[in-house]
Amino acid sequence: MADNASWITPAAAIAESFPDGFSELRPCAQVNLRGDIADLAFTDAVKSVTGLTLPDMPNKVATGKDFKALWLSPDEWLLVGEGDAEALVQSLEDALAGQHVAVNDVSANRTIFELSGPHSHHALMKSSEYDFHPRVFAPGDCVQTLIAKSQAIVEQVGENMFHIYVRSSFSRYVGGWLAEALAEYNEAP
Repeated sequence: MADNASWITPAAAIAESFPDGFSELRPCAQVNLRGDIADLAFTDAVKSVTGLTLPDMPNKVATGKDFKALWLSPDEWLLVGEGDAEALVQSLEDALAGQHVAVNDVSANRTIFELSGPHSHHALMKSSEYDFHPRVFAPGDCVQTLIAKSQAIVEQVGENMFHIYVRSSFSRYVGGWLAEALAEYNEAP
């Protein structure tokens, strides 16, 4: 894996204009994992490597010491963390040898934005057709949806805090959109 510490995304060009409560997070490890959640050998191997019990409920997040797992589909998760993606991929491939699985380093695929503050739900609801109201979307939830017509994964990490994963090539567009949406609420009396 390439050293991602010096990666510059398209959103970096407009980051200085981001309002309070909106920022681009530094790059981190992202590993896409596919396998059969009903297969005990699969789940045990993943847990032995990551310490995580993969979420089997749609749109849920499991959090561990070094990584978290975002449910993407009945047989797919995004593992995200501060650890080394290359080492995680190798460890998972070793533990899952002989099983019908897929493990891929997708760290360069997505930019992660953090949206926080009392108007974060409103900014998201303005930007997506998905219902991000606190009654239906809470910490520990995630969803694949569209933000400003761009594919995104939204994870609620706190009461008023979200991580938004977007394709790096769309990061400037989506970053600008969300910054403008949040700025409108920040300026309101």
